[in-house]
Amino acid sequence: MKIYFATGNINKVKEAKSILKDVDIEQIKIDYPELQGSLEEVAEFGAKYVYEKIKKPVIVEDSGFFVKALKEFPGTYSRFVYETIGNKGILKLLEGVENRDAYFKAVIGYCDEYGVKLFIGKVEGYVAYEERGSHGFGYDPIFIPKGYNKTFAELGEEKNKISHRKKAFEKFYEYLKRTNL
Repeated sequence: MKIYFATGNINKVKEAKSILKDVDIEQIKIDYPELQGSLEEVAEFGAKYVYEKIKKPVIVEDSGFFVKALKEFPGTYSRFVYETIGNKGILKLLEGVENRDAYFKAVIGYCDEYGVKLFIGKVEGYVAYEERGSHGFGYDPIFIPKGYNKTFAELGEEKNKISHRKKAFEKFYEYLKRTNL
């Protein structure tokens, strides 16, 4: 069975394929309106929207970076904030702030003829004081997961073993196994 992954981000597709090695994942580039709501609302709407266009099993993934001292900012606006102020902007906002707790959250929306299912993954950690590492993308150079002293960008492939996206994809994979897809 083929499952389409509606995203323009090839990095997300590569990460998904490395996690779901025996699932046939194919990237499909279809724009869908992103609601201004929770990650769950965005993923559910996106999965339904794309499914209605292609009538084939599809996943969408929405994720966010949440900094507790910034009242969960950038959260659902993570991509826009990254493209606007980047990691340097987040670090500037946190100058002089001691509590640097943060987390990544990913929500996968899967839609087929039976409707939408959501799968959530989360990784707790904190924001580094400077960008570190050359692997990964987005906020990876400033996020240090709990139990580590390296950023996601310094962990390289090891990140895929503990990432929020991996946790969500593992839940999705368990669902696929249970439903014999």
